[in-house]
Amino acid sequence: MRSKGIIYYTNNILPEHIALVCRKNLERMDLPITSVSRYPLNLGNNIVTGLNSSIPSMFEQIVIALENAEQDIIFHCEHDVLYHPSHFEFTPPKSDVYYFNLNVWAVDDTTGQALYYDGMKMSSGLCAHRKILLEHYRHKVEWIRERGKFSQRIMGYEPGRKMSKGRDDYEWDTWRSEQPNLDIKGSHNITRKRFCLDQYRSRRHLAKSWTLSNKVPHWGKTKDRFNDFLKDVHDNRLLSVL
Repeated sequence: MRSKGIIYYTNNILPEHIALVCRKNLERMDLPITSVSRYPLNLGNNIVTGLNSSIPSMFEQIVIALENAEQDIIFHCEHDVLYHPSHFEFTPPKSDVYYFNLNVWAVDDTTGQALYYDGMKMSSGLCAHRKILLEHYRHKVEWIRERGKFSQRIMGYEPGRKMSKGRDDYEWDTWRSEQPNLDIKGSHNITRKRFCLDQYRSRRHLAKSWTLSNKVPHWGKTKDRFNDFLKDVHDNRLLSVL
């Protein structure tokens, strides 16, 4: 049987009251964790890099985590996401495909407003075999070092697209966990938080599934009580299920 593990990477700029709850929740998943951070963390096998906070540094952290993880199948876990246990029940059907969990809600860390729309394909929901992940992210780091900059247009954030003359030819696919993950959005994010449909270029497509809510399936009510909600998660006490 293929072994499963988690890699966790952070630039340590997330507000600690959020970061602590996300880490505590992740520790409940009972999987080995390889964490990479700029400052020491008490989370699994922690590797401290001292790298600056940047997109290229994030890719370098991912490579370091993948090089030090010993498991066959790797779940990418980010510092501002609350993961449901059902997320880690997934096993990739193919060893040469990247898989993304699409069952994810976004929550505003100020108002607690919750948002869902189809197609939230993000690295924080990525699972694949370590071999192809390491190949991809090593190539990403090499590409950036050669050119001295990151290009979202050419390489994007997520694997599974042609990049730099097609040197990443692996396909990508999706799955949906039984219950959703919760992506916390705030000023710390690389991509800014957007909770208004007219802020998206693809709004006509997103309108079909666009859902604003004051609560999230499994996680309970978040609107107007975000800090109380975090305390509920920290104490492993959820209020309601939709």
